[in-house]
Amino acid sequence: MAYSREMIEKVIEANDIVDVISEYVELKKAGKEFKGLCPFHREKTPSFMVSQEKQVYHCFGCNASGNVVTFIMDIENLTFKEAIEFLADRVGITLEESQLSDQEYRRKKLIDEIYKINKLAAMYFYNKLFSEEGRQALAYIRKRGLTEATIKKFGIGYSPPQGNGLLNFLKEKGYTESFLVKAGLLSQKNNRYYDRFRNRVMFPIIDVKGNVIGFGGRSIDDSLPKYLNTPETEVFKKGKTLFAINFAKKTQQDKFIIVEGYMDAISLHQAGIDCAVASLGTALTGDQARLIKRYKGNVVIAYDADEAGISAALRGLDILDELNLNIKVLTIPYGKDPDEFIKKEGVEAFNQLIENADSLIEFKAKVYRKNLDLDNPQDRIIYVKKIAKDIAKLSDEVKREVYISSVAKVAQISENAVRTEVARFVNRKIEKNQKNMYMAGKIRHNIYSSSSKISPEKYLIALLLYDNNLYKRVKETITADMLENVKLKPIFEEIMSRLEDGKKTQINDIVYLLQDENLISDFNDIIKAFYESENITEQAIDDIINKILINSLAVKREKIKRAINEAHMLGDIDKERQLLIELQNCEKEMLKIKNG
Repeated sequence: MAYSREMIEKVIEANDIVDVISEYVELKKAGKEFKGLCPFHREKTPSFMVSQEKQVYHCFGCNASGNVVTFIMDIENLTFKEAIEFLADRVGITLEESQLSDQEYRRKKLIDEIYKINKLAAMYFYNKLFSEEGRQALAYIRKRGLTEATIKKFGIGYSPPQGNGLLNFLKEKGYTESFLVKAGLLSQKNNRYYDRFRNRVMFPIIDVKGNVIGFGGRSIDDSLPKYLNTPETEVFKKGKTLFAINFAKKTQQDKFIIVEGYMDAISLHQAGIDCAVASLGTALTGDQARLIKRYKGNVVIAYDADEAGISAALRGLDILDELNLNIKVLTIPYGKDPDEFIKKEGVEAFNQLIENADSLIEFKAKVYRKNLDLDNPQDRIIYVKKIAKDIAKLSDEVKREVYISSVAKVAQISENAVRTEVARFVNRKIEKNQKNMYMAGKIRHNIYSSSSKISPEKYLIALLLYDNNLYKRVKETITADMLENVKLKPIFEEIMSRLEDGKKTQINDIVYLLQDENLISDFNDIIKAFYESENITEQAIDDIINKILINSLAVKREKIKRAINEAHMLGDIDKERQLLIELQNCEKEMLKIKNG
């Protein structure tokens, strides 16, 4: 169900943006605004600004912008509806849901039915594991050392190799083949439907709310692929979730351990290490990293020690580092994975590996050195330049000095030489931040230029929100139909309607429209422009209005040209003449606007 506009506005009004963001970022007063280190990218010089007066934020480093709702959506990895619920819980507001539109109702019903059918499928697979058909799969699982309690806890099951058992089972429950395809449980080829998963050990993938959103299936013969996941559905987005997150989120430990495979995560949980999650066999994504940050600030990566595992770990490290998480990398000896190591060496030995895990810099240093000969001067130069860039990212001066000393010893050069190289990267970052702040200052005084990446339509909406007195001027010149970006029309129409009724209108008055999440990207651009709307010049306003008018006339001109061609093809001379006059008038109007 959706929430009413009044309910959304009530929640936003009760959550002051400075109070909310201060729970994630240390903010300091800077004139009329507040400043801090951006939580969405790594920086040492604060470029993240929060306006209590405007109830918006903007980062001059990475261009992140938004209001209190979009901040919570990004920082907590939530949908718009979930962010409203999060903020309501924060201030103790009880939410009341309103009626959904037909489209919203159909989507919600589809999602609810997929959750329901996935639960039924999970029960089917689990029961098959303990049937005669599942004897070989059960033997395989037991051989891997999993106990009955673990099998039950994770709902591990089995998909038979022959026939369409799941299809027949679910059809008896009243589900159609087309719906089962939407749920990702069936495949279709040449008008034939068949079970997607066959002769596989089945691992239900469960989200943070306890819903079965999909499955991972491991083949127990030589069939490929070795692992097969549910395809993308309305509820399953592989890059947005983590296997075992439903259990790991409850851990009392202060960290998550990220592993590659289902069995690795399950084995760690069975061994009592209940903070393990798996990245579903892919390199860690930004969405998965933000999901981790939602629960923990410390992360240990325990990927396989082969080349693929090291490459995946490096990609994951950079993503986690961008979110300012405390990262360590666990390297398992003898090229084993966590599952193998625990079985052979025991849980205490694995816990010792966690204790001795490398820091981000230590791991990268090892990787950089791996294929280099540090007796070779050229290789020593390559090594120092690579690792210096990573050391420069450290904000802790003591850590920086320790690593400088360590690198100097390994590379057989003076600490001052390493320090100079690190300083070069630090200074480059400072210069970039200063340039960003300088450019931000320039933008404040010249909000719009023809080279701007934000469209004049978005600037116009931002200006209307910043200065409601522009309403009359805009009403006389611009209509919603003139907007090239059709997604902006409901926002523009809502603002103009409110102003027509004499209602003061600000950013938070249109946030309820973001229940259509297709508008979020455009909304954030509007906030960027809104944030910079101070000291706007009359000339800039004229430029924006004129640009929209010219764009609208250009679209009209192209339509007239097409109509002229059609009239000419049909031999309709009178229509063609009439259209040529319209074309001339259109071009005259464009020229008049351009010449002022």
